Amino acid sequence: MSRIAYLLEKGLQAHPDKVAIYYYETAYSYKELDRLAGQLARGLRQKLGLVPGDVLAIQSSNTMEYVLTLLACWRSGIVLTPLNPALKRDEICYQLDHSGARAFIYEAAVQKKAREALEQIQVPITPVIFQGDPKDKEHSFSSLFHKELLAPENVPGEHLALIIYTSGTTGKPKGVCLSHHNITVMAQMLIKALQLTAQDRSLLVLPLFHVNAIMCTLTAPLMEGASVVIRKRFVLEEFLPCIERYQPTYTSAVPTIYSRLVHLPEGVEKNYHLNSLRFGICGAAPMSKSLFERVEELFSFKLIEGWGLSEGTMASTLNPLDGKRKVGSIGLALPGQTVKVVDEQGQEVPRGERGELIVKGENIMVGYLNNPEATCETIKDGWLYTGDIGYQDEEGYFYIVDRKKDLIIRGGINIYPKEIEEVIYRLKEVREAAVIGVPHEDYGEEVKAYVSLIPGSSLTEEAVIAHCRKYLADYKCPKSVEFMSELPKNAVGKITKPALRALNASHQPCS
Repeated sequence: MSRIAYLLEKGLQAHPDKVAIYYYETAYSYKELDRLAGQLARGLRQKLGLVPGDVLAIQSSNTMEYVLTLLACWRSGIVLTPLNPALKRDEICYQLDHSGARAFIYEAAVQKKAREALEQIQVPITPVIFQGDPKDKEHSFSSLFHKELLAPENVPGEHLALIIYTSGTTGKPKGVCLSHHNITVMAQMLIKALQLTAQDRSLLVLPLFHVNAIMCTLTAPLMEGASVVIRKRFVLEEFLPCIERYQPTYTSAVPTIYSRLVHLPEGVEKNYHLNSLRFGICGAAPMSKSLFERVEELFSFKLIEGWGLSEGTMASTLNPLDGKRKVGSIGLALPGQTVKVVDEQGQEVPRGERGELIVKGENIMVGYLNNPEATCETIKDGWLYTGDIGYQDEEGYFYIVDRKKDLIIRGGINIYPKEIEEVIYRLKEVREAAVIGVPHEDYGEEVKAYVSLIPGSSLTEEAVIAHCRKYLADYKCPKSVEFMSELPKNAVGKITKPALRALNASHQPCS
């Protein structure tokens, strides 16, 4: 049986009038949240005609509409695929088409590009808008709520709950299929590792299109009957006042956020009561030792570093909440998971030796949507091959030292070079293009493109960046472009990105 279909059950039974979610000036009790989710679930069935197994897409910032849609889908067996609000028309079109979405809910802020994407889709998709006026065939989100509630259904654990789009370094983004069971066990692992109780209160500032926010600061606390404070996005000036006002006990963030906090005006943290925070989780990108130490010097909470992938439903390792925390380490395997370091043949290597990190547990994804070949390459004999290179020390702590894949992590968000390169190659003046991540003090990594032009061309850096912005979300676009007569290649003529990284390292790092 799916626990997430009954996600609010513990809170409802223990304290129905307790606040489950604080969303700015509005508080939602467990009883009220259950009623709204039930009415929306009924509406998705009756008014949109969705049935268990159908896919519903949503493009939204961290809104109550998003949260209610998530809860309504899970209690009724509908599969949700969230879209990053920054995605452009072609990117939206691809995810809608590939996921087979039957309905698409979006907020008014993305209406123009959402409608443009829908016009390109051949299969009919029902559009629903919120926080804006419906146009043409759009439904309003508020009209979806039915007078009657749909009670949580006994959804089988193997049924899909989420399709999270991520990617390797080649081809189009892949749909990571996560089942009700995947999400249930991941939430239980987090509850145990973080020692969550009904007295906890999370502060959710990371985007809800990502598994980190979905799992760590929403699903896990709600499953335990705790409370959640939601903000649409991280806003530096609002963060400390929000902690003082709502007294959360933990939050989850990325190094970029912690970096911005330590660079606030000196002494500003002393103006706020921040002692409610027990810990802050940090993941998605490496954190420097100096930043780690500076955070703990300025703030009273513990900093807990961890590591995981969307394919593993969020997290696979975490430094212990109680006990030794090692700066620079991604910690120990979470309860219920096994992590190993293996060589190219899949054989475990001795501690201290480098190899690829692989993971096994009930949290491992069902597979990639409509991509059995990629699934077989990633999951072998039940083990998730992560593509991350690292080692395990004598005490069992894991460390990441490199990425087997060319993935760029900018401010905790994954960026995939191949997707950007394909856009750059659309320019007729371009002969060769390669995109890498380069060091950045604030974001961890920034996007840089290396380009060689057809002889006689006069393409500029500004033109390449402007071209990318037509087709890609701004965060994916190169912030710098370096032109070369020819890009470095190996013996078989393949562009070698390590050589480009070495070239960049010889220059001043991006800042």
